[in-house]
Amino acid sequence: MDDEKQVPATILVVDDEPSICWAFERLFREEGHQVLVASSAEEGLQLASVHSIDLLMLDVRLPKQDGISALPKYLEVMSNAPVIIMTAFGDLDTAVAAVRNGASDYITKPFGLDDVLLKSRRALTNRFSNRQKFEGLSKASVGNDQMVGRSDRMQVVFRQIALVADSDLSVLITGETGTGKELVGAAIHRHSRRSDKAYLAIAPAALNAELIESELFGHVKGSFTGASEDRAGLFEKAEGGTILLDEIGELPLGIQVKLLRVLEQGDYCRVGETKSRKCNVRIIAATNRDLQKAVSEGGFREDLYFRLNGLQIGLPALRDRIEDLGILCTHFLTKVQYPEGSRVLSDGLLEQLSRREWPGNIRQLRNAIEHAAVNARGRSLAIEDFPPEQPLSKEGASSDGMNLELLIKEFVEQEMKKGDGASVKLHERLLEKIEPILFLAVLRESQGNKIKAAEMLGIHRGTLRERLKHYRIEE
Repeated sequence: MDDEKQVPATILVVDDEPSICWAFERLFREEGHQVLVASSAEEGLQLASVHSIDLLMLDVRLPKQDGISALPKYLEVMSNAPVIIMTAFGDLDTAVAAVRNGASDYITKPFGLDDVLLKSRRALTNRFSNRQKFEGLSKASVGNDQMVGRSDRMQVVFRQIALVADSDLSVLITGETGTGKELVGAAIHRHSRRSDKAYLAIAPAALNAELIESELFGHVKGSFTGASEDRAGLFEKAEGGTILLDEIGELPLGIQVKLLRVLEQGDYCRVGETKSRKCNVRIIAATNRDLQKAVSEGGFREDLYFRLNGLQIGLPALRDRIEDLGILCTHFLTKVQYPEGSRVLSDGLLEQLSRREWPGNIRQLRNAIEHAAVNARGRSLAIEDFPPEQPLSKEGASSDGMNLELLIKEFVEQEMKKGDGASVKLHERLLEKIEPILFLAVLRESQGNKIKAAEMLGIHRGTLRERLKHYRIEE
């Protein structure tokens, strides 16, 4: 236990009983940890969004939103930090359900501090031994997602990864949303000389716009409101390893300048600090945007584009490697431990699936396979087990995007042919077709953060959750 005590951590305690917060604060500070306290789920979420939390102690019964309801939101913003649920004895079933939904452990009230200490040490030991930091991935998890494909296009990608992995060359990974850019970044790191060091996959656009610089490069105490202590940034945490900057095209111009300095001079400064710090980190960037077009339009720095583009790996859309459909389906069935594997995939089913457009690419296919596996319950898969094909194809789209007015007119005409005007329920049917596409697009933009997605949509979080559940859209 002594070794575990020496690992400093940031622990967030969310409980509306001041005596418990005081006791935990004293207990954990004696262990050498920093302690943050909040009396409500909402206050705790605010703290979790601006601090890198290593452990959350979360009470079930809170003044406004209860801990169980708030748990998914904490899991979204804390990026794999363990959660210990605190509950009264009568809430044990609720606590167990919370553990199944992502909490690491639970303790029942009244509890002894020895039990709290034991479980908190265990949770922190697992966290640090796996090297899972804020927005980070452990080395083990980097190797869990396997890239598969037999098509010529994917063989080219595999060769490029093999050639560039062992160098320190910057890599720019391009491709549509859902094509597997994150997997390429992880594979490059896994096969590099830096594989025993940290690998952090982050999306700066998903961070608080006012704190991006602090998150990336760190800050010193007093450098801005709320900076109550010195804090290391992600570049410092990844020292000696690799950083994947996802959706690099969304990076603000001011931060682009600082990133260029890292690439050209190998150093950076924390926010509020004049002393430069040396940086030994390999940078891999990924984007679904046309960066050359962004450069010409003034939205992306040309010098940064050329520094990032040491080698460009372009990932094909699923429609351009449709011959990999069978092996991909088998791979995803294996990951969900579905019995019989490829034997439940008939040639006729694969032919039907190959005629779909798959605008969400590999990610959409994976979600569809998981959806079908749940519906089929062990038998051979049928097309009826899959989510309905997403409408509004690219036919009729202009170079500037889809002509929505034309598409809606065509939709109305087609629906009116199916029945009399009094029974077609056009509004309901149109929503059934448009909403899934809208929700998926916004969830991609928000990196799966449903709180942010609801804000972007202008609807309540509960409404979004209900609609996602209605359409069976996977997170």
